[in-house]
Amino acid sequence: MRSLYEELSEKLSHDPRLLKRGGPRVDLSLLLFNARDEIRELWDAADRSAAGDEGALHDLREAVEALRPIFGERTGS
Repeated sequence: MRSLYEELSEKLSHDPRLLKRGGPRVDLSLLLFNARDEIRELWDAADRSAAGDEGALHDLREAVEALRPIFGERTGS
């Protein structure tokens, strides 16, 4: 099953109107806004890892796990 992000992104691509109230644009915006700290942690860990910081791997794994409910594959509900 696709991730929550993929589902909302696909719905948004079918109806990308900027002025529509509610719908997938608002849902996706709220989803990413609420995960902003986790996304920042992911960025920081990835940036440190890309710079060769071997200690960043643990932080990178933790950041990925924190975002798994949004970007990871969902099971049937």
